[in-house]
Amino acid sequence: MPGLGVRVVKVGGSLFTLSDLGPRLQRWLNQQTPAHDVLLAGGGRWADAIREADARFGLGQQTAHALCVETLRVSARVLAALLPGSPLVIRLPQLRTLLGAESRGSWVFCPYHFLTRWEPRHHPRPLPATWEVTSDSISARLADVLGAGELVLLKSCAPPVEPSAGGYVDQHFAIAAANLARVRQVNFRSAW
Repeated sequence: MPGLGVRVVKVGGSLFTLSDLGPRLQRWLNQQTPAHDVLLAGGGRWADAIREADARFGLGQQTAHALCVETLRVSARVLAALLPGSPLVIRLPQLRTLLGAESRGSWVFCPYHFLTRWEPRHHPRPLPATWEVTSDSISARLADVLGAGELVLLKSCAPPVEPSAGGYVDQHFAIAAANLARVRQVNFRSAW
């Protein structure tokens, strides 16, 4: 399938409470239009623990952000274990090579090296190391860097009826997703 597009799929961390997350996610992927799927896992309860530690101990936004980025290593490995057909990829150059293949594939991308080494050096406006940035903006930045045709946010709730309502995505998301061709939100908890 020459010219197969790229779809970045952010799997919300709250979805890790679903006992059937792996099979449910595989069914969903199989029903999507053909594309290379790059999955990025949210931090979920692991990131929530860092939020609590920051509130309790005053870690500071930069330290808390760095610790949350560390949790994404754990959630990526868990997601890859739940999706045996979607191997874990930890480096952007390796991912780009895989995306150049003609046959459809799906991979779980661990964004740790991307966020700590590649993105601060190669992007003119690196993501802020604050609570304004979560895996929503990280997935948007990855989709932008990969030239993805679509970013899908799999969440535990439906998007708000009023687009200006806050809280559904992080505060930096509008900036991170500004260049994306298509963003789709899916209430994965109830729809699948």
